[in-house]
Amino acid sequence: MCLLAQLYPQDGSDILFTVDNTEVTVDEFLYIFNKNNPEGFQADVQDARDYLDMYVNFKLKVHRAREIELDTLPSLREELEGYRRQLSKSFLMNQEVMKHLVEELFERKQHDINVSHLLVEIEPGSDDSTVQAAYEEANRLREKLIEAESFSEVARAHSDDPSVRQNGGNIGYLTAPLPEGFYEFETAVYETEVGEFSQPVKSNMGYHIVRVNDRRTARGEVELAHILIRFATDEDSGPTPEEKVDTVLEELESGKSFREVAQRHSEDAATANRGGYIGFAGINLFERSFEDAAFSIPEDGAYTGPVETRVGYHIIQRISKRPLDDFEKMKPLLEQHLEDSDRKDIAMQELIERIKEEAGYERNEELLSDFIASLDEEFFSYRWRVPEDLEDDLLFTIGGREYKLSKFAENLRRNTRMRLRMSRETDLDYAVRKLYKEFSGDAAISYQESILEDTYPEFRALMREYEEGILLFELTRRKVWDRASEDEEGLRQFYEENAHNYMTRETAKIVTYSMDHANQRMSERMYSFAQDNDHSRVVSRFDGRRGMEITTQIDTLDERNIPDQLEMSVGSKTELTPTGEDSFTFSKVESIIPPRQRKLEEARGFVIADYQDRLEKEWMADLKEKYTIELDKDVVERVMKKWK
Repeated sequence: MCLLAQLYPQDGSDILFTVDNTEVTVDEFLYIFNKNNPEGFQADVQDARDYLDMYVNFKLKVHRAREIELDTLPSLREELEGYRRQLSKSFLMNQEVMKHLVEELFERKQHDINVSHLLVEIEPGSDDSTVQAAYEEANRLREKLIEAESFSEVARAHSDDPSVRQNGGNIGYLTAPLPEGFYEFETAVYETEVGEFSQPVKSNMGYHIVRVNDRRTARGEVELAHILIRFATDEDSGPTPEEKVDTVLEELESGKSFREVAQRHSEDAATANRGGYIGFAGINLFERSFEDAAFSIPEDGAYTGPVETRVGYHIIQRISKRPLDDFEKMKPLLEQHLEDSDRKDIAMQELIERIKEEAGYERNEELLSDFIASLDEEFFSYRWRVPEDLEDDLLFTIGGREYKLSKFAENLRRNTRMRLRMSRETDLDYAVRKLYKEFSGDAAISYQESILEDTYPEFRALMREYEEGILLFELTRRKVWDRASEDEEGLRQFYEENAHNYMTRETAKIVTYSMDHANQRMSERMYSFAQDNDHSRVVSRFDGRRGMEITTQIDTLDERNIPDQLEMSVGSKTELTPTGEDSFTFSKVESIIPPRQRKLEEARGFVIADYQDRLEKEWMADLKEKYTIELDKDVVERVMKKWK
């Protein structure tokens, strides 16, 4: 009995056809058809019917492979399990983690959030007690903020953010994604209601209390160029900044390109040579006046009047605006941003906790605590071994799977490098519990991977496709490929029966003449002489006469490859063509080589391929006679309407 047949129950799709008692559903056929036909391919009814015929033949071979129990071969089962392990890890990451993160980031990017915060700083490398004290202080200050009339007053008095003196804790509008280490802060920003306070959230800086002041439709990103006219200095002479701005605007209004005007007038050394090009910009990159003006430009190509900042006047042009509401267009950019993001690790931990909850995870806390209490400092050395008198009881269960203490202890023994590293930074209880968290997390992922077929139809389809592919490969190798290569007697007999199919093509022997240090008259005489004489006589007669040097190149070409001016007939010539001041060239068909029958050794590759085709057809005829194929005509017609 096939392992995968037990794992993959049929879904509720209509039955399209059967091979003996093996059912193939409409969903299965449509899945494989759509996967193997690119999105732009415009299939018609005949394409679909032809593909259905091929798929019936394919399933016929797979049915035969299972009947002779190829699916029980250890090598194939090992290959299948290896593929499943590889696929399940990437599939789980993509479907359960990356898919969630991409959708979450897309939704968050639809809004900018105005935020105030209070920071309780934690120095890098702080111990657990310091971190706990900071958390408790953040909780205390949260209560103070809730009761206070002014957030800024409390923030100025207690926040460890150096900018609080200027902004009272208000850090303006933020948009996702925030920098590395601030994912939990970002989550608090987007999940807290306007006017409300978050619970303490941790970042690389410490614990934050977040207050959301406002939420607006996101400004997104615009592609910009600008022309900068700096404020005047005491040393400046000549036109004033205002006069320069007027000149810039006059040139733009006269029709000159923004790029040209920027190159001539912009006083921003970093962008002037690029026509003022800045690139794509989001919020919080420039002064508020510059940002507000840039995002108020109504259309691509339009530009602002003079916008004042601390450095001078800017004329800003919008080149393009990146849409935020088209998920498919944004998806590649979002995936690229998330590729090396720390939020993947956080999301994976959240997934593990969800898996544990759904799978009925239960831990024997007393057993774990007793085990930790039995350890000493030797645990942090390479000498540590699992105690012989270990109380090997049930440590935890997940999804009906049982994990005993001995399995966890053996995992600890093998994890020597981690134990040695932990000896420098933590105590026994923390170290063992951290390693236990990783061990139980791996167990949760392993359990989730084991039920992917039940959770995701697309994973089930991928595994079915791969299994059937390796079964077909193995069976075809035995029945067709190996036999065609190894059956010398059968191959020779096939060749003799079909020798007329293995003829060489008619070819032309073409001589190309090149003459150097040659005058026109002598070259024409040689060209005429070559009409009725072979190349050896031509060279013998004309090479060296009056300093002319002749070289020849001989090619054997069939009709597909001869030069356009030549025909497949003896004496056909190209025109005499100058190639330099005293150089000429022409080509001539000197002889025609008629087709001949190739020997088996010469045509072996072609003969094997054709022999394989015959074996394949004979095999298919035998299978169709051996097994019963039944198509549900009503279902087939209903499916075919998709392409009408």
